[in-house]
This record gives sequence, structure tokens and C-alpha cells, in this order.
Amino acid sequence: MRRFADQIHPEIFTLEPGYCWGKVVCQRFDNRRGLEEATMLLREVEARLRDDPALLDLVAHPKIAAWRQTFSRFGARPSKFQSSVEALARRARRGDALPPINPLVALYNAVSLRFLVPVGGDDLDLVSGDLHLRLARGDESFIPLGAEADEPPEPGEVVYTDDAKVLCRRWSWRQGEASKISAATTNAVLNVHGLPPATPEEVARATETLGELARRICGGQTRWYFLDAATPRIETELAV
Repeated sequence: MRRFADQIHPEIFTLEPGYCWGKVVCQRFDNRRGLEEATMLLREVEARLRDDPALLDLVAHPKIAAWRQTFSRFGARPSKFQSSVEALARRARRGDALPPINPLVALYNAVSLRFLVPVGGDDLDLVSGDLHLRLARGDESFIPLGAEADEPPEPGEVVYTDDAKVLCRRWSWRQGEASKISAATTNAVLNVHGLPPATPEEVARATETLGELARRICGGQTRWYFLDAATPRIETELAV
């Protein structure tokens, strides 16, 4: 059996006491299956988002504003660095059709836009050891998605890491190349990030929705769980 732990380090709750983290583990799935259905779901969510009057002033929406405020607290200017959900929503609002890339990525982007929370994912077979949400030291390795050069994080920024490398910089800003989900991925770990005013119940619903969609469309086995200040660490045992 393979085991790994997810851990939110204490300094994250000093920065954001109300933060919660939904996790979905997908195993033995087919990421070449269901692309048409996943893309259709993404298009439906994009259309609803474009018609939502509450998003006319995107940066003033409470769920988007919360991430902008948090980014400012650890030194990431929101005018330059946007949470992944803000970046997706901006593209959808201006009428861009988000590229589906592969079924699982299309599904987690659809869930992100539906619930207006950042969602990302990594190929579990490319992850080393445990998973951490913590503050960067500044000497970690990080190669951005689609790049080749190392771009280490700045000291004090929030990073999502395994035991060897940074998987995502600035909390929910930019995912890394080293653990990207591809059509060949068969095992993955997905992240649903929640800040107030997103409630724990909303984040739990988003996590459950993502887990159920992944299992129905891509097959395989899925499980999901939830971390917060009361449960900052969970150990998971994987079937091999």
C-alpha cells in the first residue's frame, strides 16, 4: 500500500483562519474517456456565468474579492497575480471558450466556475511523498506549466508542495509542469480551495460534485475528504 498525508501548516490559519481544503483522489481512471461530455458541462457553466448579473463587476464579487485580499496579505499584487478562479471567470465573461485540455481538467474547471472557488489537480504518480500547504522558504524548485526554466517562489508566499518540489505557486495562481495532468494520467489528486464567504458546506458540495463527476465520466475509483483548522492533516491509503 502507498500512503501519503495532506497537511495545512499552522501559518496558513494565521493568515486565513477560515480556510478549508477539499480533496478528491481519483485512481485507475481513463482520462481519454468522456471528453465530449466534460466539455459540454464546461460550456454550460461558462454560459451561466456570462449571464450572471452578480458577476458584472467581477472583482467586487465577494468570493473573488476574498482571494484578492488574501493574495495582498502575502505580497502578491492582485493586479498582477490572480487566483485561478478569477482568471477562469475573466476569460469566460469575455466570451472565451476555455480549452478542455482533457476530461479531468475540463471537469475541475467546470466545478471551479460553478462554485466560484479555485480548483486544481496533479498527477498522483508524479507526486513525491506528502502534500503540504505552507509558506515558501524561497529555495524550492518550481517550473511553471508549459515552461522549462525554474522559477522558485518568493519567501513567504503560500505554496502547495510535495516533499520534493512546489506543485502550485501563490496558493491557487499557477500550477507546475512537473505534476501536470495529461491524457495519460490514471491517478490524480484534486484540490478545492475555500475562503469565506465560501462556506465549508459549499466547499464540501463542490468537492463531492467533482468526485462524483470524475467517477461517472472518467471511471475508476474516487474518494474525497475535507481539511480545515479542526482537521489540518489527513493520511490517505491508496489501493495499488
